[in-house]
Amino acid sequence: MTNLAIQSLLVAGGAVVMFSIVFALSRRGLLSLRYALGWMAVSTLLVLAAIVIALVGGIGKSLPFTPTGLIAVVGLGFLLMITLQLSISLSGHQEAIRELSEANALLEERLARVERRERER
Repeated sequence: MTNLAIQSLLVAGGAVVMFSIVFALSRRGLLSLRYALGWMAVSTLLVLAAIVIALVGGIGKSLPFTPTGLIAVVGLGFLLMITLQLSISLSGHQEAIRELSEANALLEERLARVERRERER
């Protein structure tokens, strides 16, 4: 078996393991459906990447890069996209927390005023 075939099998096997782990985490409620579907899609794309590794390896002599280099560049691009998506989610959560904190402070102030009025009666 060639190194290219071993690489393809490792990528595909890793994708299947990743899919199984994400599925189990989702069923236990430890991973929200939104993120579970995203990671399951990534797992599916990794299986396709394993096929692409084999195809690129077959025609790799005419391309200016190796299959490993291609997977590394695609992987880096994917990690950057995940980082950006998580930053966007985190920003949204931070804004929601700020709004909830402000609303809570206003309710505490209102409750304090109501309690003061009750004591004055």
